[in-house]
Amino acid sequence: MSLLCVRVKKAKLQGPPDKFNTYVTLKVQNVKSTTVAVRGDQPCWEQDFMFEISRLDLGLIVEVWNKGLIWDTLVGTVWIALKAIHQSDEEGPGEWSTLEAEVVMKHDEICGTKNPTPHKILLDTRFELPFDIPEEEARYWTRKLEQINSLGDDEYSFQEEVQKKPLPSAASQCYMDGKIT
Repeated sequence: MSLLCVRVKKAKLQGPPDKFNTYVTLKVQNVKSTTVAVRGDQPCWEQDFMFEISRLDLGLIVEVWNKGLIWDTLVGTVWIALKAIHQSDEEGPGEWSTLEAEVVMKHDEICGTKNPTPHKILLDTRFELPFDIPEEEARYWTRKLEQINSLGDDEYSFQEEVQKKPLPSAASQCYMDGKIT
């Protein structure tokens, strides 16, 4: 289980400032979180969100919405592959992403976005290690995440890693005929 940390920082929206009263939704693994609505063409949210991630083959969907009197309208969306997000224990400066008008679907799942809009959003995304794991395990996972991060665009196969060096097995706690096996 990985801990995804997202800080929704700010946006640059094209159009008259009085036209916008925007909020951001984050969607990952059937969980949805939303920022407060902020007025203007350069909204600043500076809101933090955390998600427990069990599948790294999915993506984070970021949507910027403009509040309306009757219904809200989509300003733009961006899809960020979870595999592209690096591990860090510290907040960074973030990265600007261009909001796009449409999502790309593959096998009933969102796998990207297309048709850029003139709008941009600044997000800081990173994976952190959970706080409640033993220190030795934290060091192990930090090394693994650093290895994965250093690979860049190369594919990393956890299956191959497991086949090369299996994880140590825990001591057996089974009792059989009064003996520990």
